Amino acid sequence: MAIQRKTSRSRLILAIVLIAASLVSAFIFSSLANQKSTMIVSTTFLLPGHQITKNDLARVQVTLGDIAEGYMSQESELIGRYTKVGVEAHELIARTSIANDSDSLALSSVPLSIRSADAPEGISSGSTIDIYWVQAETKGDIQLIPELVIAGAHVLAITKSGSNFGSEIGLTVAVNSDEVLLLLGATSQGRVVLVSSHG
Repeated sequence: MAIQRKTSRSRLILAIVLIAASLVSAFIFSSLANQKSTMIVSTTFLLPGHQITKNDLARVQVTLGDIAEGYMSQESELIGRYTKVGVEAHELIARTSIANDSDSLALSSVPLSIRSADAPEGISSGSTIDIYWVQAETKGDIQLIPELVIAGAHVLAITKSGSNFGSEIGLTVAVNSDEVLLLLGATSQGRVVLVSSHG
């Protein structure tokens, strides 16, 4: 009987130790998995080619794990550098979206003058748009299908807007430098229509 009691007691102690060890292990793994890092986000929408200032940046605590190395964590590494792509407000800033100087950016500012009816309502500086070419007028029986000229252009500024249907809007858009001739060609041989891009 004494041997059975010792065996039962030993099994009980072993079971308690194993349960306690599993709880401690789970706690440690949970703590490691939920470790937060201090990362940098933008305070507002940053256009491509924007030179970053301290006011553009804020610190946040996030859990990223192994992918944290792909994002900026120090303000000093960002201030004075340039955005290569648009960065949304409160978005983590990827290292691949930053350039050391403006000369390395293949972006150009292109002025456009279009009919107010060819632009969606509500576009403003910072808006992302797709630019389509549309045939200006039908020549005989030939009707050409509208074509996408540039996807994901950014509105840098709107310089003027009319108040009636037939008026024009002047705006400046940022496009890749190798797309400038394509865009200018579209405006010279027809008209362009802007479409808000939400994707």
